[in-house]
Amino acid sequence: MKIFEQSILKLLIPTFLLTLSLTFYYCSEDTPISQSSTGQLLIKSNPPGAQIHLMGVNTGRTTPYTIGNLEQGTYNGFLYLQYYDTAYFTAKVYNNTTTTVDTILDDGLPFVEFLFDFQLVFGDDSVRFYFTINQDVTMDSIRVVRPINTTGTSVTDKYFYIAELFESRDQNGNLIKYYLPPPGSGSQYYPAIQNRDYNFGMFGHKAYGAKVEFRSYYQVGF
Repeated sequence: MKIFEQSILKLLIPTFLLTLSLTFYYCSEDTPISQSSTGQLLIKSNPPGAQIHLMGVNTGRTTPYTIGNLEQGTYNGFLYLQYYDTAYFTAKVYNNTTTTVDTILDDGLPFVEFLFDFQLVFGDDSVRFYFTINQDVTMDSIRVVRPINTTGTSVTDKYFYIAELFESRDQNGNLIKYYLPPPGSGSQYYPAIQNRDYNFGMFGHKAYGAKVEFRSYYQVGF
C-alpha cells in the first residue's frame, strides 16, 4: 500500500508543478503593462522668456516650459515676447511622448532710421544739424564728414558715446532732437558751405529686441 501511495505522489507532483507554471504564465500574459494615457509638450524659444498661449489660453508660463498631462491630439498656440514678432505653432501630442516646439523669434522692431534737418544762422554763414530717431538706440559713435571750403576740401569729426542711450521720445511722447555738433563738443555750429554735401555715419545698436547693430549713412546738402 505504501508503495502505491508513493507512486501516486510521484505522478501528482509533476502535474501540480505544470499546472502552477501554466497558471503563472497565463496570469503574466493577462496583466496589462502600465502606460500613461497622456503626453507632454516642451516649448522652447530663442531668446527665452516668451509667454506661452495654448488653445487660446494664456498658460501663465514662459519658455522654456513643459506642459504635461495633455490628451493625445493637435494643439495650436503662439509665443509672445515684447519687441519680437508673435510666433504661431501647431504641435501633435502623443501618449507617453514628449513633443518639442523650438522656435527662433524674429526681431519685431523696424530698421533704425534717422531723420536729419538743419538750421542756418548768422546770415547763413553757420549751420547746425539735428536729427530724430524712429526708436531708442544705444549709440557707439557718429562720424561727420563736412566741407570746409568751396573747393571740396573736407574734414572728419568723430564723436564717441560708448553705448549711450539715445531715446526717441520724451515722457510726453514728443520726438527728441539731437544736435550736431553735439553739446559740449566746443562749438555749436559748423561753417556753412553752400552747394556742398555733409555726410553722417551713425553707428550703434537697437536698444531693445534683438539689439542688432546698425550702420547708417546720410547725406545732407543745402
